[in-house]
Amino acid sequence: MSDTHASIVLINPPITQGQREGYLGPVIKNLYFNSPPLGLAYIAGNLEREGIAVQVIDAAVEELTLEQTVERIRALAPSIVGMTSTSNFFVNAVELARRVKETLPAITTLLGGPHMTSNGDHAMQQKVFDIGCIGEGEITALEVVRTLASGDDLSEVKGIVFRRDEELVSTEPRPLVKDLDALPPPARHLLPLSKYVPQPNDGPYLPKAAVISSRGCPYPCIFCDHGTFGSTYRSFSAERIVDEMAELVDTYGIKDIAFVDSLFMISRERVSKIIDEIFRRNVKVHWTCTIRANIADEEILARMKKAGCWRVRIGVEAGDEDILKLIRKEVSLEQVRRVVSVADKLNLHPKAFFMVGHIGETAASIEKSIKLAKSLALTDITVQINTPLRGAAQWDMYKDYGELVTDSLEDFSFWEPVFVPNGMTTAELERLHRKFYRAFYFRPIVVWRHLRMLRKVSDLKRYTRALSLLVGMFVVDRRKHTGSRAS
Repeated sequence: MSDTHASIVLINPPITQGQREGYLGPVIKNLYFNSPPLGLAYIAGNLEREGIAVQVIDAAVEELTLEQTVERIRALAPSIVGMTSTSNFFVNAVELARRVKETLPAITTLLGGPHMTSNGDHAMQQKVFDIGCIGEGEITALEVVRTLASGDDLSEVKGIVFRRDEELVSTEPRPLVKDLDALPPPARHLLPLSKYVPQPNDGPYLPKAAVISSRGCPYPCIFCDHGTFGSTYRSFSAERIVDEMAELVDTYGIKDIAFVDSLFMISRERVSKIIDEIFRRNVKVHWTCTIRANIADEEILARMKKAGCWRVRIGVEAGDEDILKLIRKEVSLEQVRRVVSVADKLNLHPKAFFMVGHIGETAASIEKSIKLAKSLALTDITVQINTPLRGAAQWDMYKDYGELVTDSLEDFSFWEPVFVPNGMTTAELERLHRKFYRAFYFRPIVVWRHLRMLRKVSDLKRYTRALSLLVGMFVVDRRKHTGSRAS
C-alpha cells in the first residue's frame, strides 16, 4: 500500500501478540484472517469511484502492532478513520480507537461491521467512537465523508449513530442496497493480497480469492443473526459475478475462487445462470461454494463440476433430526446423505459444517452428529461451538435450554463454549468438540481422500501444516500451555 494521503483510512484492527499466542492462535491465523476483508474493500471501491482519497490497512493480516498501525495512520494523514469489528475482536477496535484519539485527537473515528450492527448501543458506549455505521456501509460511509467535509448536519445521514454534545443521536435506518450491480467491485488493489493464505486443506489451487455474489439469507436458522446484510436476499447478476471472476483471473492470476456468500445456492436457476455465463465467457478457473441439501441435485452439481467447481460445502449443523427441527434448519438428514453421496460421486470433495452445543443438545445428540459425519463421504469438516448472538432467534430462547457461562465478548468466537445446554458441562462440550475432529480425521478413508488430491511437492507442505494444526488444536490440549485466552 502506498503512503499517499487519504481522506479516510479503513482498518481491520490489529491482533495482540497474546491473542496470537493464546489457545485460539491457530484459529486466528488459519480461519479468521486468511481472506481479505471484502466489506472494507467494497466501501473503499465506492469511495474511490466517487473521487474520495481512501486507503485500507489490514493490520490483522499484516501482523502490525498497535503502535505500527497508528504510525501508518499518521503517515496517511486522514481526517476519518473507519474500522470494522466482530464481537469477539471488539476490544481490539476499542483499543485502536483509543490510541488514535490519544495520538491524533482531531481524527473522526467511525465504527462499522457485525458488532456495531447487532450491538450498536453497547458499541457506542465507548466514547472513543464518534460515529457508528449500522448495516451495509458503502453508501453510508460516502455520505459521512461528504457531510463531514461540507460541515453539514450528520442527522441527515441514514443508518448512523453519532455524538452531539455528549448525547447519542440515531438517524433513520439505511435501506438495504437493492441493486448490487450498481456497486463498484471491491478495491482489492488496496489490500496486501499475497498475505492471505487459505487453510492448508483448502488447496490445491493457488492463489485463491474470495467473492461475495449475493447478500442476505431468508432461511430462519435460529443460530444466525443475519449480520450486516440482513435476511432479504439480493444477488449480483450472473454477468456481474462472472465479470469479477474474469478480473480475478486476468488481473490477479487467481486459480481458485471461493464464493463466501451466506447463501450461494438459493435456487438451481440462479446457479444455472452463473454457469451459463461462465461457459459463454469461457472463463477457466476453479471455484468452490456452499450449497443447500434441500436444493442441490445431481444435474446442477454435474453442471457446476463441468464449469470448474471442485468443492462444495454443505451446512449440516447436527446429526439429530429433533435438533435440526429445533434450530429451524429446514434440511433433513436424508437430504444431506443424498447430496453428499452425489457430490462424492462427481468428485466434488464435499465438506460439511457442523455445530455442537445447540439448544436442546445432549452428549447423545452430539455423538449422533459425530456418527453421521463419519458415515458420509466427506473430505473435510468444520465444527464450531454454538454461540448465541444478539439479533439471532436463539438469543431470546437460550435461557429455556441452558445458560451463558461467560459474558466476555472475546469468548464469542464459536470455538469456545459460551452457552452450555442443560445437562451438559463446559468440560464435556469442549471434550466432545475435540473428539469430533479426532474421530473424523484420524481414519484411513479420510487420509486416502486427501492423498488423492496430491498433485505437487508443495501439497505435502500444505498437508504437513494441516496435520500440525489438527494435532495442535484437537490432540494436544493447548489450554494447559496457553490458558483459554492470553491477554
